[in-house]
Amino acid sequence: MNRLFAFVFFLGFNYAQVSPFNSYDVVLYPEYYFDGLMAEIDAEVKDESLPLDLEIRVPINADSIFFVSGTASSEAEVKNLPILNSKNRSFVKINILESKFRLFIFYNLDKKGNRRTGVYDLELNHFINDAHIIVQVPLVAEGFTFSEKDSEEFKDQHGINFQRVHLHDFMANTIKSVSFSYENPTGEISINKLQTMLSTDDQIISPSTPNSINQIPIRHKLPLWQPLAVLGVVSLTVGWMFSVNRKKEMVQQPSSKSSTNKGSFCTNCGQSFLPEHKFCSNCGGHR
Repeated sequence: MNRLFAFVFFLGFNYAQVSPFNSYDVVLYPEYYFDGLMAEIDAEVKDESLPLDLEIRVPINADSIFFVSGTASSEAEVKNLPILNSKNRSFVKINILESKFRLFIFYNLDKKGNRRTGVYDLELNHFINDAHIIVQVPLVAEGFTFSEKDSEEFKDQHGINFQRVHLHDFMANTIKSVSFSYENPTGEISINKLQTMLSTDDQIISPSTPNSINQIPIRHKLPLWQPLAVLGVVSLTVGWMFSVNRKKEMVQQPSSKSSTNKGSFCTNCGQSFLPEHKFCSNCGGHR
């Protein structure tokens, strides 16, 4: 009887969970824009759940994280999020104010010779009805393997392969870990090979190619965050250079003044006097 009661209670608690998300997708891009791994979280929050306090686990070796609110057609806000650490766990905290947002996480692949291995742990502080973790198979990959045996394969309009796993009723504060591995004998990145393909074969870009009804759009151009992030970095760099030069000018100013006024101090008492004065106004000494 106790077991039956516990089971019924568990089912009731599980179905009572309400997700604040309309959608939650994680797309992993190994060696695409750079020689590491970029994870893009693309999510939509229900309007009635806003504002939403969100805490997301990030890889322990993550080196930079960008948060982009809004849509590509609207004025997006880009933030460089601080990475927090507690008990060997790295995470970020965000206060979501708009329904749509994206999160870009940059971290390293494990590399041993030509072998590449990547891992992503999905964990956040809210229940999700339906989530997807998608891995783009690098164009430079050989012998690609994915940890999820029940994943589905699909191709985008450029013929690039993807592996997708669907998570249903994913509980808050639980962890789903996925991993993949492959060989990259050339050491190249996918974007370079894709650009070569696009420049040599116009048929690769085919607007009439039908997309799967369940397939999410995959971008193969620089996304909105990148130029904005570059602009932010440039602004910070210019500001930093201006600050450094300003400090140098302040440091050099006294020395240049002292060199200009060399000999404008009384040799008797040390009092300074103007260059046109021949006698010290303090002790009457001659300069």
